[in-house]
Amino acid sequence: MAYSYRIFNSIEDVDMTEWQRIASCDATIATDPRFLAAVEVSMKQAEKFWYIVLYDENGVPVACTCVSSMTVDLVGFADPILARVVRFTPLRFSRLRRSKLLIGGLPIGTGQHTLALTQRSASAQILPVLDRVVCDLAAKEQADAILYKEFGEGDLTWTAPLLELGYQRIPTPPTHLFRPEFEDFSQYCAALRTGYRRQIQRSRRKLRDGGLEIVVLTDPEEIRRAYTPEVHALYHQMAERAAIKLEVLPIEFLHELTLRLRDHVELLAIRKDGRIVAFASCLHAQSSYYTMYGGLDYHLNHQFDLYFNLVYSLLEHGFRKRGSTIVFGMGSDAVKARIGCHTEPLYVFVKGRGPLMSFIVRAAGRFLIAPEASAPPFNVFKKKVVEHSGKGAGAHGTSD
Repeated sequence: MAYSYRIFNSIEDVDMTEWQRIASCDATIATDPRFLAAVEVSMKQAEKFWYIVLYDENGVPVACTCVSSMTVDLVGFADPILARVVRFTPLRFSRLRRSKLLIGGLPIGTGQHTLALTQRSASAQILPVLDRVVCDLAAKEQADAILYKEFGEGDLTWTAPLLELGYQRIPTPPTHLFRPEFEDFSQYCAALRTGYRRQIQRSRRKLRDGGLEIVVLTDPEEIRRAYTPEVHALYHQMAERAAIKLEVLPIEFLHELTLRLRDHVELLAIRKDGRIVAFASCLHAQSSYYTMYGGLDYHLNHQFDLYFNLVYSLLEHGFRKRGSTIVFGMGSDAVKARIGCHTEPLYVFVKGRGPLMSFIVRAAGRFLIAPEASAPPFNVFKKKVVEHSGKGAGAHGTSD
């Protein structure tokens, strides 16, 4: 079958009817045009974006994806072994420290890919054509490598043709999900073993005794007024402590997201004397509650358990949204395991361009991206003694 394609430099230029027809076959927040527009507008000063739509011989759209470029320091996200080699070799001042990636996806971590096909069974025919377009873009941009991200285990079959095109499939830190089985946070706490329940009570007592308050802002204009440069600086404190350092979101991202997705965006904040000292930006879409990113004042973290209280508050508010899944994203494995999250593996596909990066990708393989150490399994809940259907499915016994 002969395919044709169109490339657009902005999501605003794409035929939304065509894009939605394709994306609706596997709708995610990462393919939502409003989300894509928020990322593009807020980051276009530093990154480039393209949107590709593929058509069959009859002119029917059959695939679409977002492509972006970004410059990264390999040391910021590589396995410590590879990072040490790069840091202490004569190559430390070369383009390895500022490698340009062409990304089949977004320059931010979402735990989701942007590659949509109307029929995944046709991926063996579609992906080689799409990849030729991406490779041409990579050549024009003089990219050092091409990376398709982020795919779950359910995507591995239909993305297998990428392996035949010279890509390596590499595991990344997993995403953390919580599937609510409780009516509310009180029922959740009652189901916990005593030690875990006491930890929550102790952390919340620190907030109460310190006079701190938890608020959830939902009005778009109120969120935009509250999310000041001072609040955004709390995000930078958290980003600097991240195990994997890749993208840094600008303050405009949440402003643009709030403007475009409006009632779907929330700002959960912990305030002390009227000042926000911890926050999390959240998004409710496609029956899931996404905790996108957050920040906190680490000078007050130990005194008030800000990080733990932020996580507990996200969980509590996630129950209220009555979604099918609360998405906590990547990182902080131990904390998220201790509240009852489960993990889902994620993968990327990488191919180097040019002799040096091609050699590094082939030789380093899985060391290109540092997987976060898996948290040990936690026996968080009491012994489950009854199962029933309906909301809050899952009743728990009283035995510890």
